[in-house]
This record gives sequence, C-alpha cells and structure tokens, in this order.
Amino acid sequence: MGQRIQERASFDNVRYSNCWEDADVLLQALDVREGGVYLSISSAGDNTLSILSGNPSLVIALDISAAQLACLELRMAAFASLSYQEVLHFLGVGDGSGRSATYRVIRSALSRDAREFWDSHPEFIERGILHVGKFERYFRLFRRWALPIIHSRDTVLELIREKDAGARADFYRLRWDTWRWRLIFSIFFSRTVMGRLGRDPEFFAYVEGNVAERIRERAGYALTALPTHDNPYLEYILKGNFENSLPFYLRQENFEAIKRNLCRLILFKGSVDEALQANKGVLFDGFNLSDIFEYMSYEEYVSALERIAASSKMGARLVYWNMLADRKPPDLFKERLAPLGEIAGALFLKDKAFFYKALRVEQVR
Repeated sequence: MGQRIQERASFDNVRYSNCWEDADVLLQALDVREGGVYLSISSAGDNTLSILSGNPSLVIALDISAAQLACLELRMAAFASLSYQEVLHFLGVGDGSGRSATYRVIRSALSRDAREFWDSHPEFIERGILHVGKFERYFRLFRRWALPIIHSRDTVLELIREKDAGARADFYRLRWDTWRWRLIFSIFFSRTVMGRLGRDPEFFAYVEGNVAERIRERAGYALTALPTHDNPYLEYILKGNFENSLPFYLRQENFEAIKRNLCRLILFKGSVDEALQANKGVLFDGFNLSDIFEYMSYEEYVSALERIAASSKMGARLVYWNMLADRKPPDLFKERLAPLGEIAGALFLKDKAFFYKALRVEQVR
C-alpha cells in the first residue's frame, strides 16, 4: 500500500476556503434526522455547519489539515458571537473593511492552534476568509486572465441572468460554447494546470482520462439544464463573491438553527480511520465524505468502507462524490451496503456544484 495523501501532499495552508459540494444535495442525500450522529469531512466548514441545521445530537468534523479545521473554527466563533449580517461581512460577503477589529472580538473563542494560525495571517482576516484558499485563488486567476479572453463582461452577466431551460440552451449553444471557451477551458482546467494552481498534483494520482474534457461536459450541463441565476458556486467563480445567491449555511433562514447547535459539533484532526478509532463505540447515522476517496487507491477505499460500515447504525448513509476517479463498492459489499442509485441519480441532476461526475449514496443494511 502506498503513502497516504497526507504524506504525499502538503496541508499546511488553506486549500479550500469554501466547500465545493452542493450542501442542498448533501442534506437530502444524508437525510439528516433530528438527534442523529454524523461524521463529516470539514474542508472549509460550510457543509458541516449545514448539517447542524437538522438538529443532530452530535457531529464530528474531521480533517487531516489543521488549516481547514481553523476555517471551521473561525466560522463557528463568528456564528456564536455575531449577528447574521455581521457574519456575512466578517466572512467576506460583499465589500468592506473592519474585519480585523471583529476578529479581535471573537478571537478568544478559538483554540490555541486556530488562534496561532489566524494571528499569523492577518491579511486573510481582513480580506475575508471566503477568498483565501488555493482553489479560490485559482478561480480568481481564471476570472481575471482567462475569462476576459473568452467572453465580454456583458456576455458573462447574461449567462447568469434568469432564463428558462430553452433560453439557457440556446444561449449556451449560440453565444457561450465558442472555440475560445473550449480551447482555454481545455488548458486552464487540465490536469497539469489545475494540479499546480488549484489543487495538488498528488490529488490526480488515481485519475485516468482527460480531466478538462470531463469537467467541461459537466459545466455544459450546469449552464443549460440548471438555473444559472441562483447558483452560488457559479456566481462565485464568475464574479468572485456571493451576491445574489448564498450557499446553504449562509442563508438567513438557517442561521439560528446552526447557531443553536454549535455545541453539538466536535472537531477532530486526523483521517476518517483515526476519527473512528478515537470514537470507538459511537455508531453513526450518516457520513459526509466529500470526495476523499479520490485521493486513495481502490484498495484503500475498500478498506475505508469496511471501517465505516462497522461504525454505522442500520440504515446509516454514506454520501460522497466522484470527481475524476471512479469509486464504487465491489460486490463483496452487497450484503452490507445498498446503493441508493435512484436517490443519488435524482439528486445529482440537481447538483449546482458541477465539478463532479457522480454522486454516491450507500445505505448500511
């Protein structure tokens, strides 16, 4: 068995300052129940906080990156101490200044490790932590240097104006899907460029095929089959912020429930296996596994499924995305995991975060 991803890539800084999986899809796939117990990959913290809106009794958020856990901690401190509008401003929605002063107010709520991280990056705080991840910087490069070569500002704004499905398809075919779009997309979202500027070359270790072509096909679907005017992920990529649409955890109707349930959230630094070992005896109702299996060999993926299934209640759901590497349970899991293919397929058709090629939902028998 090869080295684990944490031994092959660096996780010292913020890779993702937003979660790039659709939380609306995640919550429906998990079927979050009141009083349930959940294990959730932290990443930037968005989707873990979203799970709190369902009134679980416990959520364990884990990540192998201390920087990603610091992102979640800072969000928790903001939700706990600030008003809804103050949270939006502090995190970076909209323009403005004064975030450093707000940080000094909520800083004492952070753990020592999180305080040290954010104290050493005051420029991140002042900019707004929604905008400081490596992946977000990658989109900033695309927005500033590649997109203007492809389309005018007016054409970009027209793309995200409200239209029916027929008008979206016509606009994409007649005005958006040009040779410049296809050429520059194939370069900017290639394995090489994305690996160096957006993710990490090691994240593609188990990927086969043309990366850019797969993502462009999914983007074409999202820009035609799905509404473009209320897609927060698309809006952030094209405009650099959330203006007209917000991800689930930042919508006002979810604020109080998340704030009320912060006390039910525990953070854990380590892998899924280490988190399960540290919480032996805890049986989970669901697992938000993001796309972590992308970074594992197939053998490591199967071993992880074994450990997760052993820590699950009957009926527990495993939710994860395939972006580029195919991860599907082998036949030996037929008696333990039931694929909820119809649910996954229906939800995937609504998935607004369009990087992924498949959504997997497995239920423990």
